[in-house]
Amino acid sequence: MNWFFHEGTSNIFLNNINIKSKLVFLKKKENYVGEPKYNPADSKEWTNKVYLYDKNNMKNLPLYDININKLIRGYFTMYFRNKIIKKKYLSHVQKRLSLNKVYVSKPEIKHNNTKAVITIYVFDRENLILLKNAKNKQTNLLLLNLKAIIVKLNRFFSLGINKNLNIANINVYYSFFTNIIKFLFKRELNLIRKQKLKLNINKYKFKDIFLYKLSNIITKLYKKEVEFNIINLQSIILNSDIFTEVLKLKLKKKGKNVYKAMNFILAKVRIPKVNTITERARIVKNINYKLLENQYKNLNLNYIINTKNNLDITLKGLYNKIYYYKKSIFGDLNAKFNNINFEKSIVFDSIKYKNIGGIRLEIKGRLTRRYRADRSIYKIKWKGGLKNIDSSFKGLSSVNFRGYANPNVEYSVRSSKRRIGAFAVKGWISGI
Repeated sequence: MNWFFHEGTSNIFLNNINIKSKLVFLKKKENYVGEPKYNPADSKEWTNKVYLYDKNNMKNLPLYDININKLIRGYFTMYFRNKIIKKKYLSHVQKRLSLNKVYVSKPEIKHNNTKAVITIYVFDRENLILLKNAKNKQTNLLLLNLKAIIVKLNRFFSLGINKNLNIANINVYYSFFTNIIKFLFKRELNLIRKQKLKLNINKYKFKDIFLYKLSNIITKLYKKEVEFNIINLQSIILNSDIFTEVLKLKLKKKGKNVYKAMNFILAKVRIPKVNTITERARIVKNINYKLLENQYKNLNLNYIINTKNNLDITLKGLYNKIYYYKKSIFGDLNAKFNNINFEKSIVFDSIKYKNIGGIRLEIKGRLTRRYRADRSIYKIKWKGGLKNIDSSFKGLSSVNFRGYANPNVEYSVRSSKRRIGAFAVKGWISGI
């Protein structure tokens, strides 16, 4: 088919052609690059991180999480019968409401093709109480025995001074005196042995001998190998699941004041003293020319080699910074480790939300006395703040969890019931 262009049509075609073309260099950046945005841990956003696709097994993950949470809590709160360890009988209700136990957070599970890694935050209050009792028993043993020995020796020597006392009577008193000392030692030593036995049982919960049994049960659900990552916390405030559990148990006991229970939690919070004016000052956004992305606007190799700021010089500068930083911390092999701050490191300084910024507690439910009109109450208390300093004050952008949740805030809720009704405890903790 032949195409013929008339004079009118050819002019319209030529007029619509865009002759104003612009040359665009390859690998050239128009804008400067800002500071890298801090991405918090994704484990705080979702309790399950799935790096595989299994159509059948993924449907059951919510149900498995509930069962595994019950298994883990039951494992860390298990105890031996009174026949094995001779002690005072406690009912199941008293053991369940006892504060002297191992507190466990909700498990964070990472699924791979071959195994599932379960991360658990633990606060071992039982171990602290047992250590305290063992030390008290040892000090009482020393004091009692010293007092008993001094008293009995005085009596024995006073009898020996008496001239009318026969040698046979002295032997009788001596044997009686030694039997009393043995009885005192035996009674106190048995108490110390019981405390040490309880301590060993508590330690075995965190070892592979007992954890192997628990992992075998969980592998039947997930049908893969299970690995535990247990993080032992030094305070109940460092995890929201733990301090809400403590507060729930305190409120469940009879006659417990709500404000006293909340103040018990808030008193343990230690907020670092900082200058709020400088910390919350708005940051003026400037171009950081120290970044490699801003030093080289054109990423072409010929341009980088021919420029004055050679890439080798910048890389050498980075290498020297890291080398001298390591040398200043660790020193030479023959140098002594004097006045060294091992806590400061490049990785640790780059992590945010390390310190506690604030805590908030909410309690609502039937927590008053029986047969009263104001049966439902609502109490709230806080210390510090929950705002994200970067996005709220400094004007920096921050990554949100699930589109709305702040990355510096951890939230948990616990519900329970009493004789007059149910109640709930909510807890928030923020980091700076």
